[in-house]
Amino acid sequence: MIRFFKKKSNGIANSGKINIDEFTYYNNLQFYTMLKLLLKCGLSDKQLVIFQDIISKNKNIDDKEKIVKILTENDAVVSDQTQKYEDFCYLINSIDNCDLKMWISLIDISIELMFVKGLILEESKIYAKNQYSDVIRNIDDKLSLEYDMSGLNLPYGQRVISSLLVYALTNIERDDEFLLETSGKTIKVFNDKIKYVKDTYNINCNNMFSLIMTESMNQSITSDAGQSYESRVNEKINPLVDKMEGHSHDANIPSVEYDFTFEINNKKCGISAKRTLRERYKQNFEDVELLTVDYMFLITLGIDLNEDKLNNILQKHGIYVIVSNEVYESKTYLKNNYRVISSKDISKDLLIKLTSIKELTDDELKKIVG
Repeated sequence: MIRFFKKKSNGIANSGKINIDEFTYYNNLQFYTMLKLLLKCGLSDKQLVIFQDIISKNKNIDDKEKIVKILTENDAVVSDQTQKYEDFCYLINSIDNCDLKMWISLIDISIELMFVKGLILEESKIYAKNQYSDVIRNIDDKLSLEYDMSGLNLPYGQRVISSLLVYALTNIERDDEFLLETSGKTIKVFNDKIKYVKDTYNINCNNMFSLIMTESMNQSITSDAGQSYESRVNEKINPLVDKMEGHSHDANIPSVEYDFTFEINNKKCGISAKRTLRERYKQNFEDVELLTVDYMFLITLGIDLNEDKLNNILQKHGIYVIVSNEVYESKTYLKNNYRVISSKDISKDLLIKLTSIKELTDDELKKIVG
């Protein structure tokens, strides 16, 4: 048993204690397991309806074997020729792990939650994406720290909306249908079922379903990842140059990688796009006299570009560093180095000027960069 106590300033008091006993633990574990098994079955909405209908019509049967036979015979829910059938049988056989009446109640509420799971994912994605679009629409510099930080709004926003919706939809006190305005879908009331399993088996549907939603949301965010730093670099630079190509290795020193190469002013330039540097920057820089490019541009947010790293990079000839404007303005050693450029100042004219002379003096660079 796990016990939590309210703590007083003069010590620990036994009043207000919360006990997590084996009954609560195993019942919630059983419910979470059934949710996971049902999710793995990948049943369509139609199959879920059939499943729930069979459960409802036979809920008064007190024979486990008979329930299993009804659910698995004659392809009642899924065909025995599919992978779903194997997963479905595994779910059905979980009936041996608990009381039959409890199993039927948990299957029923699990099906209800599966119906709303997709709607919550859809609503969260649409709402967060709309909010994210409103924010980034007003940011011109895609290489700025502000734009980069706003990228967190999309995955974090989806998680926040998902969590809020789960809380609202599984609230025992909810007695009205729930309208999802973004998608226009309506979710029916099933708080009586949630209340029943809470009062009878001490199962917290909200918390257990939140685990499922968090896992599903993480998968959704991973498969629908936002714009990468490299793609933002491409969008920023591509319109300014004559020709731009993707990832490649230097023909002279293959260990040097280019995220992009571009041509401007009859010069070939390489780009190393690193959102953050860590130690990777050491692997990718040589004097341009040894490379097949005429100039090399390191483009990074700059948040971990300290003075030692900068000096190390700029020991090599023909290299420029582009950092986000916010970091550029906050670091004197960046503003005082004329081979460091703010992302806000990048333009076609500036790139032409920077690639006009092989090696510029500090005075020449100061005149160009300003």
